[in-house]
Amino acid sequence: MKKPFKVSLIILVVVAIAISLAPSRQDSLTKVVNRFNAKYMEKAPYDAIIVPGYPYESKSYPELFTTRLFFAKELYESGVAHNIIFSGAAVHTPYTEGKVMKIFSEAMGIPAEHTFVESEALHSWQNVKYGKKLAKKLGFKKIAVATDPYQLSYLRLLAPGMPILSFQPDTPSMRHYIQPLPEVDVSPAFVKDFIPLNER
Repeated sequence: MKKPFKVSLIILVVVAIAISLAPSRQDSLTKVVNRFNAKYMEKAPYDAIIVPGYPYESKSYPELFTTRLFFAKELYESGVAHNIIFSGAAVHTPYTEGKVMKIFSEAMGIPAEHTFVESEALHSWQNVKYGKKLAKKLGFKKIAVATDPYQLSYLRLLAPGMPILSFQPDTPSMRHYIQPLPEVDVSPAFVKDFIPLNER
């Protein structure tokens, strides 16, 4: 078994355990989101938020790509965050997640000078680790993660103490962030001769 795949397998096991420990019912997840937002929204503004990537053109739960983008836009426009770091390599599809999210964010009206790309992370914990590393390099000190409630449910266990912001898991809240994406050229984020993580 190749080393990268071993690491991925370990991560998947950890995530599975984390999910099993996370709230199983929507109302419980709602309470977790409320608790985190109550604690960390009041500490805004943040120098930057880290937005974990999601596979572009994913066949499973593709709406999470969109919701993370529009939630990040809302946090930027409301002044909760002054900058956004999109984090993620090309993991499951041939598009570098951080790069393709930045491309869309600029088309959505977020100034390019306030968005940055971390393109090495292969999973959620690395999104936080490498995102924080880039933030420090850029001179940002006050950092939070902004994601969907489902990732929050286990990321809070993988990165204890990290400020995490999320929208609610209920359908009306989700629908608010599922909007049509603008037409963009995603070719700069395309990785030629891409090999999915589970085959490396």
